[in-house]
Amino acid sequence: NTCTACHNPDKRQVGPAFKDIAKRKYTVEKIVDLIYKPQPQNWPGYATEMPPMPQVPKAEARKIAQWIRTLAP
Repeated sequence: NTCTACHNPDKRQVGPAFKDIAKRKYTVEKIVDLIYKPQPQNWPGYATEMPPMPQVPKAEARKIAQWIRTLAP
């Protein structure tokens, strides 16, 4: 998948850092939903909106979401 083209675990890039996403305490289901249907209004201040990622298989989206949640402080 192309997540790391715009996201970094620790720092802001084109999109928010995965750690910053984790701080929001989204459920796994919410993160998966956001992969498929991003809500750019939740992340103002970024020049490029995240496009929907329908090509990511559901099982992989769940693994990504679970991993992001492990980054929460």
